[in-house]
Amino acid sequence: MQFTAKTREIFKFLLITIGIYTFLIFLFAILYYKTGSIGFYKPIQRVYEPIDFEKAIYFSIVSFHTIGYGDIYPLTSSGRYILMTEAFSSMFFTSIFSGFLVYFVIRRRDDIFTTRYVYIRLRKDKWFLSIRLGNKGRTLIDMKGKFEAWIVQNNSRIRIFRYDEEMADMESILYYDIFLDEDGTAKLHQALVDSLNGKILLHVKYAFIGNDISTGEQVAHAVYYDSTKFRFGRMFDNVYSWDEHGRRVNFKWKNFEKIEPLETDLIDQFLGI
Repeated sequence: MQFTAKTREIFKFLLITIGIYTFLIFLFAILYYKTGSIGFYKPIQRVYEPIDFEKAIYFSIVSFHTIGYGDIYPLTSSGRYILMTEAFSSMFFTSIFSGFLVYFVIRRRDDIFTTRYVYIRLRKDKWFLSIRLGNKGRTLIDMKGKFEAWIVQNNSRIRIFRYDEEMADMESILYYDIFLDEDGTAKLHQALVDSLNGKILLHVKYAFIGNDISTGEQVAHAVYYDSTKFRFGRMFDNVYSWDEHGRRVNFKWKNFEKIEPLETDLIDQFLGI
């Protein structure tokens, strides 16, 4: 049986929690037992019977959960102090456990990722600036993306280009492409050329927000690049294939960053060399 990464994470958290819980129970049981500070009350004889370690564990569990049956009592000052310490520990442990459990169950994993580079791609004799997005989690809907490019001069940030748009739903793979061969992106196109020719250092940022299709949780992601992260290419390698039901299968995320190389003469053409 295979579990999702989130399920494995929850199991790991529960195992750690059980381990801490067991440690605390035994710790306080040992303290009760070693100090002889609690006794088992026999109501008929009206006397306190010294406890063994098994009863110390029982009293530790009952006290930790603030049940208090009244059959075992602290007999000394040390017993009362140990009991108060355990009561405080129980309060903090329960609060932290409850909070983290809700956090692990509800929160979405950080399973959105992007290519390490921004790619200047030539497709059907048209130039695009492209970023590839991957999603190993649930589908995102109602997505909005923002792309910015800027340079820094005289300690001031000078914007070169900005573009906001509604985006398609993101199931597993999404491509963010900016068409460079039009008037609206001419300034960005020229900035890319200048940066790759070493004239300027161009910075770009791509960010988006969307909603988890199952929980409605809002997911945000942002990534920054500069001129040192620009690469040329054509088509990205396939990451998955399709089955007869029209579903994506056989994911090969190792191909996520792979791209068909672009010929040197075409790179020189873009750079105006």
